[in-house]
Amino acid sequence: MFRTTKLLIAAAVLCFPLVAQAKAPSSAADLAYCAKLSNLYLRYVGPDPNSRDFAGVTPDVDGGVAVAKCREGDAATAIPILQRKLSDAGFTLPPRG
Repeated sequence: MFRTTKLLIAAAVLCFPLVAQAKAPSSAADLAYCAKLSNLYLRYVGPDPNSRDFAGVTPDVDGGVAVAKCREGDAATAIPILQRKLSDAGFTLPPRG
């Protein structure tokens, strides 16, 4: 029994960091704001793969990942990246909410 208890404690200690990193689901307001930022980013900052001018343009991987994260519902990860990309491009961020 003592060995089983040790194994259970060891398993709990090893799994604790994974549980601590789990993210809360994004709220509807966060997802809406994320979508707004994504649309602005895709329209004005990120290259449009459907345009004729896309050839020879190096895509911005961070921005593309942020847009994908937003579409997946991970607004907490996407919003700070999109905010930084838009701010760096000289845009005033839209109000949140």
